[in-house]
Amino acid sequence: MSVFHNSRRVFLLLQPKILPHHHHNHHHCHVNRVQKKLSVFEKLFFRASSSSSTEGSGGSGVNVKKKKRKEEDKTPDIQKLTEEVEKWSKDWRKPPPIAPPSTYTFRSHTCGQLTKEDVGESVKLCGWLTFKRLNGTFMVLRDLYGVTQIYVPKELENTAKIAFEAPLESVLLIEGKVSLRPDHQRRSDQISGEIEVIANSITLLNTPKELRLAYNDLDKVDEELAIQYRHLYIRNPRSQSVFRKRALFLGNVRRFMDSNHFIEVETPTLVRRTPGGAREFPVVTKVKDAYYALAQSPQILKQLLMCGGMDKYYQIARCYRDEGGKPDRQPEFTQLDIEMSFTTREDVMRLVEDLLKYSLPEELLPSPLGAPFPVMSYAECMSKYNSDKPDTGGFLWVVDFPLFIRGEESNQLEAAHHPFTMPKDVEELYKAKNDSDFEKLEGLSYDLVYCGAEVGGGSVRIHDVDLQKHVFGKVLGLNLEEIDYLLEGLESGAPPHGGFALGVDRFLAKVMGTRSIRDVIAFPKTSQGKDALSGAPTGLDPEAKKYYGIK
Repeated sequence: MSVFHNSRRVFLLLQPKILPHHHHNHHHCHVNRVQKKLSVFEKLFFRASSSSSTEGSGGSGVNVKKKKRKEEDKTPDIQKLTEEVEKWSKDWRKPPPIAPPSTYTFRSHTCGQLTKEDVGESVKLCGWLTFKRLNGTFMVLRDLYGVTQIYVPKELENTAKIAFEAPLESVLLIEGKVSLRPDHQRRSDQISGEIEVIANSITLLNTPKELRLAYNDLDKVDEELAIQYRHLYIRNPRSQSVFRKRALFLGNVRRFMDSNHFIEVETPTLVRRTPGGAREFPVVTKVKDAYYALAQSPQILKQLLMCGGMDKYYQIARCYRDEGGKPDRQPEFTQLDIEMSFTTREDVMRLVEDLLKYSLPEELLPSPLGAPFPVMSYAECMSKYNSDKPDTGGFLWVVDFPLFIRGEESNQLEAAHHPFTMPKDVEELYKAKNDSDFEKLEGLSYDLVYCGAEVGGGSVRIHDVDLQKHVFGKVLGLNLEEIDYLLEGLESGAPPHGGFALGVDRFLAKVMGTRSIRDVIAFPKTSQGKDALSGAPTGLDPEAKKYYGIK
């Protein structure tokens, strides 16, 4: 039983039970046939074991004769498979030609595109009616990209009638010809400020019934109203600019990570509860007393990807934490998640610096990003600023955090970062005897701080299964069964690995200087964690309660 450890136990379970038989000779022949079959199976199943353990009795009672045969290398041709991936990259990932915004639409141009170079050209514009004067003779049409002045000749009676009757925020299709404005009407502060479109046709695509927020007052709207009527609030050009910058940032992130051989992998949202971290949202199922949790992060799964040999992983992940109403938190948020094998703390920090330098437009920052970022120990931060996230006016790495702290609510020893963080000194961890000893230990974790906020953090992970069991079970007193799938991954031969997670919402809110984290989220929750737009969370109807066994 001890030769193959757990593997041997699996093998023995596969052996058929040999029942006593009245005919001794028949029984003896049957056993020999079974033993021969099992010995072949044993060799194939346990090829990775040493020859002494697979060919000896090993407690199985099977006598196996050694056979000389040429061992075949059945390892997959990794190089060939890699070349196939590279071919996909070359054939399919060529950047497409940059197309104008009106591509794949029935308009010809946007409202922020026409200039005096387009004078005389027939165009189709679509957008919202923002302003009109002289009974609709002059109108301003708006879309995501800008505004264009429209002139409606009075002799076009039907067209002029539509322009006169259409309420503000109507959705229009304008067909006409580009013309220079009179000199006194030209505006240099707008891209299309030197031209106007002389309409020959107006199509009313939609008419607003009732507007709860006026377009010109969107900058002054209370935050809760801005969330409740989000479909109106995001017509605000400032809000639209924020979401466009966010999309550009994440696009740059993907380009950088792809160029550095990181593989984007999607991990599940419905997961098993992860102990030792933030409070999670439970998800009920129709099976009694069986619940999922919404993933607070892909932490364990990305470590298992490293166990699986994926080497470099990233994901722009949705995460969920039930942390109550906090001004800089959301119950659901976006995280740039990174993990890589065979790395050090310094390697990860250098990666993040290079990533941010590439991905952030320079105009968003007060000064260009230098490298490397300043580094300060946790102890130094607390000594100088009495804070582990000081506002030093620039990006700052804070390192050498405590490995364990005493929980404010539980008054018990807890992981300062999370229970998968590698200790800075493993020997000292094993020597520690009491809580006082454990609280003196430091971990290989690191936070990125900007303008007084922690915008990201990471650590080198524990890759040794015995060390992980010691930290999780003996030091923190947590149930090892809760992470049995991680432990199996670590004991399969896990590489040294580490990673980082950037809180995209909080980071961009700081970089763009918005009022709150909610300004960079298209459909945020209120500071109390409610969805003012839809009214969620709401109750369940009786039929749903019955199906899920909820009383």
